[in-house]
Amino acid sequence: LMFDDQHNSHDPIVERALELLPHDLAVSRYRRMMRAFEMNAKKTHLPLEEQNYDPMVPYLAPFIEEAKFQFQEEQELLNFHPWDRRLYSGPTTGLGEPTEYSTFSCW
Repeated sequence: LMFDDQHNSHDPIVERALELLPHDLAVSRYRRMMRAFEMNAKKTHLPLEEQNYDPMVPYLAPFIEEAKFQFQEEQELLNFHPWDRRLYSGPTTGLGEPTEYSTFSCW
């Protein structure tokens, strides 16, 4: 495995970065992970002649930076701020009913 293979693939930024990966890098990442799972299950180690790459090369880092930039750009375009949410918009009252004669009215 390479170091970047160990990122949490359920993180939204890493998910977006994995979508941006070129096909050859995605296939090689998948094969490395499947080989690691298989060798872990068999309790064996990778032979030295197959360890022909530097595991500390950050191949995913530029795609993570691009994903962060895309998320930031999306938030700026949507103008999303958690403290500025509007619960109800339009002709609604505080409980969300559109008219004064709704199921929440008193008799």
